[in-house]
Amino acid sequence: MTDFWGLVLAGALLWVVLSFRARMTRLERELEDLRASLGPKGVALSEAEARPAQTPWSRGAQAEAPVPPPAAQAPTRATDAPPSALDRLTLWLRDNWIYPVAGAALVLSGIFLLQYAIETGRMTEEMQIGLALALAALLTIAGEWLRGRPFAGPTLPATLTGAGLVIAMAAVLAALHLYAMIGPVLALVALAALSFAAIALGWLHGPMLSALGLVAGTAVPFLLGGDGPPPASLFGYFALLALAGMAIDARRRWGWVTWLAIAGPMGAITLWRLAGGDELIFSLAITLLAGAAMTIPFGYVMPVVTGPRALQRATPAPGVRASFCATALAAFALALLSPGLAGPVAIAVLAGLVAVWARRAPALADQMVLPLLAFPLWIGWQGWTMGPVETAFFDAIQPLHPAHLLILCVLGGAAYIWRGEVEDPGRFAPFTLAGLILPGGALVALETTWQPAASLGSYVWALHAMALAGAATWLALRYAARDAGQGPRLGAAASMAFALLAFALMLVLSTAALTVALAVLMVAAAAMDRRFDIPSLGAFQILGAFVLTWRLVVDPGLLWHLDLQILWRTGGASLVDFLLSLMATLAGPALALWMLQSLPATKLRVYTRGVLETTVVSCAAIAAALVIARLLPDQLGTHAQLGLYASALIVLAGAQARRLALPVLRRLRLVLVWGFSGLAGVALFAAAIYPASPLIEGAPFATPVAGWPVLNDLALAYLIPAILIWTMARVQSHQLLAWALAGLWLGSMIRHLWQGPDIALAKGIAQGELYAYTFALLILGALALGAALRSGRADLRKIGLALAGLAAAKAFLIDAAALDGLLRAGAFLGLGLSLAGLAWLNGWIIARETGREDAPG
Repeated sequence: MTDFWGLVLAGALLWVVLSFRARMTRLERELEDLRASLGPKGVALSEAEARPAQTPWSRGAQAEAPVPPPAAQAPTRATDAPPSALDRLTLWLRDNWIYPVAGAALVLSGIFLLQYAIETGRMTEEMQIGLALALAALLTIAGEWLRGRPFAGPTLPATLTGAGLVIAMAAVLAALHLYAMIGPVLALVALAALSFAAIALGWLHGPMLSALGLVAGTAVPFLLGGDGPPPASLFGYFALLALAGMAIDARRRWGWVTWLAIAGPMGAITLWRLAGGDELIFSLAITLLAGAAMTIPFGYVMPVVTGPRALQRATPAPGVRASFCATALAAFALALLSPGLAGPVAIAVLAGLVAVWARRAPALADQMVLPLLAFPLWIGWQGWTMGPVETAFFDAIQPLHPAHLLILCVLGGAAYIWRGEVEDPGRFAPFTLAGLILPGGALVALETTWQPAASLGSYVWALHAMALAGAATWLALRYAARDAGQGPRLGAAASMAFALLAFALMLVLSTAALTVALAVLMVAAAAMDRRFDIPSLGAFQILGAFVLTWRLVVDPGLLWHLDLQILWRTGGASLVDFLLSLMATLAGPALALWMLQSLPATKLRVYTRGVLETTVVSCAAIAAALVIARLLPDQLGTHAQLGLYASALIVLAGAQARRLALPVLRRLRLVLVWGFSGLAGVALFAAAIYPASPLIEGAPFATPVAGWPVLNDLALAYLIPAILIWTMARVQSHQLLAWALAGLWLGSMIRHLWQGPDIALAKGIAQGELYAYTFALLILGALALGAALRSGRADLRKIGLALAGLAAAKAFLIDAAALDGLLRAGAFLGLGLSLAGLAWLNGWIIARETGREDAPG
């Protein structure tokens, strides 16, 4: 631990010195520019006076005039934009690839020389280390001697000097880990001195030396090896190496050196943690580097950088995206590799660094999303792997762990909220929303993966949510006072308060009572919006509509409403609970929608109204199907349950299709439409064909038909999905699917009428059942022709004729063989009259179509 803090102190001193050095250089440059803009008597010249006269002879003089620094010249055309760091690096490697190879060979020569001396045993330990240091000194001196010689060029001296420094680092590490010739403190001092030497020489030699030092310095500990867990000093060594690399780029602005300084050492720190390195030191080192990446590449003690952000399409300032990647690597590494409390503490520190430390760097604002994702990831990973913090909580060793985690999230959220007020106090800032989401997201993650109510009790766990709801309410009151009762900040805080109240109610109320409470909260949010004009409360109403739909379909779900056994739930809904749940699910969105109708239209209100309208319609359709299912006397068969879920999915797909007209999340809604439709197709296939069709003998999930003749669960399996598809489909092929399902329902219903609950086709067909199918085909043909007459669609007319023809063929080929005497004559008389009537209807439809086509437009 002492080794690490020694390295931290050295890094901090390096940080401060380089930051002030960069600031002094910038001030000197600004002073020189100011002096250049002044006249001989110290008076600033006007722009017209300072510009030389434009004459035909002034072009040569202008060519010799001093040019403003590149930072002050904005490229006027796309061709004037400077090449990217990757392009510059690629071009350099194309022309100078042999130098990195030569440098790597020199480094390996020093390491292999040391290895040879160890294997042969012809030298003492002191002589081996001295030989390595002598080779390092020789290469460094040779590089420095060649640096001032024109014939050597700029790259060869940098190659020799860089190789010498890396070999010296390897010698120091060998003296520490292999021979224990020096103590950790002396080794750290030597490594720090070599790092500072690399910084100074990198300023003189260029990026070649810096890159070579970073790559080789990262690889040296892996090449030397060693037994046992990695020592803590290695984490400090890699941290110091990264600080040195970023400091080089802060002065020279090469760009890609910062990426190399972040990727190599931070990746090595992660690998050493996977190899068993100390968790606390790992958390400290990687958090330190994430904070350093926010400031060192920009040349300030505290981050100061403006312009485009990392996630924007516009190219940001050099180092912005590298800093984002460093924070992302640190956040997710802490979430996955720090199972103790050091992980969430470090993530909370990252949130504070982004919010407070980088408050003067708006270009780094995108990093606020990383702790928001890392906290729930850490909690979920604990639940998935049964980490030590969760295990201690369930073993009653540390019953306050959930409270500790929520406190850390509240501290991080408070930092975000403070940043939101400092950054833009007059309006809603993204940091304010992030600060409100962070504790709530952690609460949901804990409930989803840990389920603390099982150990703490539902009431005690609900008190945590109530405490957060109280804090959100206090913020809402504060924003109401500061923003004159208006503004998105007030709406965001109030929405979060409502959501946390709903979460607390979910823990302590029964299933039906919770649905009622959620509906009441939706209406209360709409009433508050109507009374105080807070459009942002629509966010909670949208969330409430989603939760009510989820509770109706998934959890507790359709089967709970029908009082059927469910794998994850022991009981179903009584009649009172059933009615309460359906009434609340419908009344909550409907009343909220009615309250919003007369309010002025805003973008969020228009979106909220669209969501509420589709929620009311879709939930009403699902509720109607549930009422029909509840009225049946017997328990629903598997085919009916699948049909009921298919109906719900069809309704949800239709709702999402209608919401495509809304200007938000169109791609996600399109994915949901296809997803719900696909799941509904799978459910219908299982219910109609295999493996749950009651018509298939031996189907593994087939069950008898439940209910009375005609009024049975076959309507839930086939007829209701057919009606919904016909109502919502806009594609003719989908409407043909609706006709097919309706025909399947009619045939199955006729078979149930004659065969009873067991309608498997293997039982054969009764004589009366055979004639009923003919009559059903004629009825379907007449309905198709009637639909064609109403809609003017030729395809429906052809379907009706096909059904009539199928009925005629069946009568002549199958039915006639089973009839005789007067019954045969009567049957064919009725068939003939029916076909004649259908033919007349078909001719009438054709005449109308022809008349419409010939009518003058």
